[in-house]
Amino acid sequence: MGYRLPATETSSLRRGSVSPDSAVLGLLLCMPDNRTPNSTEVLLRILHGATEAARERNQLLHVEYTSESAVELISSPSEVPAALKHKQISGVLVAGIVPEVAVAAIAQKKPCVRMNIHDISIQTDLVGQDDRTAVGALVTRLKELGHRRIGYCCQNPKHSFALSRFSGYVEALAQHDLPYDPTFSINIWERVDSRFFSKIVDAVADGVRAWICSHDDVGYELMAHFQQQGLRVPEDVSVCGFDNLHLHPGMAAMTTIDWPLEDMAASGISMLLQRINDPARAVAQLLFRGQLIPGETVGRAKSAV
Repeated sequence: MGYRLPATETSSLRRGSVSPDSAVLGLLLCMPDNRTPNSTEVLLRILHGATEAARERNQLLHVEYTSESAVELISSPSEVPAALKHKQISGVLVAGIVPEVAVAAIAQKKPCVRMNIHDISIQTDLVGQDDRTAVGALVTRLKELGHRRIGYCCQNPKHSFALSRFSGYVEALAQHDLPYDPTFSINIWERVDSRFFSKIVDAVADGVRAWICSHDDVGYELMAHFQQQGLRVPEDVSVCGFDNLHLHPGMAAMTTIDWPLEDMAASGISMLLQRINDPARAVAQLLFRGQLIPGETVGRAKSAV
């Protein structure tokens, strides 16, 4: 019912029954089924940050690897990987594209902290990215270069980061008095599937010469399609992304947002220890700001030359 016990030295229910000095922490890494250097880059940086943070705090860290197809099968606490249910595991840091039902199942067994993905139907602590500020920085840069018609595109609107960045995009347009047109938000209101690139090219022909992509891989695919259509980046069209992923061969370096993923993972470890020690504490979110990486894919709007 929301009542909280007063914090006292003898309140074991308030503090939790596990001492942080004896805790074994779990890290669930959900790897993509189709692995590429870019698809695993974010997770490997989280692994590095969590490992270093656990070592600095003299904590044992059990890393449980799974795949996106395997984690789809978790729908109840009984289906959570056995190692994560072991009594020695005091809590779990969850990273990767894990369905809400699987996160909920894990959270029923152990204290849980989520990395980067916001599961709106589950009350779990979150360490993530400040997408609003990041998109604002991209829109500000594009406006400085004379762009007034800016589009947004993503390939999977079910991912919370894609929607979070979209909401930041709309807010930034409003703050800068720039026009918003839902037809220039590709794959948000309507699933376009095979028409993804053709819808964007149609928008470019309608004057939308700057695009913010939900992450760098989408941006690089879009740049490749623009090349096939005879459109030059950034001379004809500007493209931005997120996550500062590996440069694709033959492509210009993406104008993007880099996240302090190692620091974020370390904070995830700290937040998990706090949750283990204080099960009744309010659910919290900690958002980290990103850094704008200028790249080579953003240019001055033609009308501003």
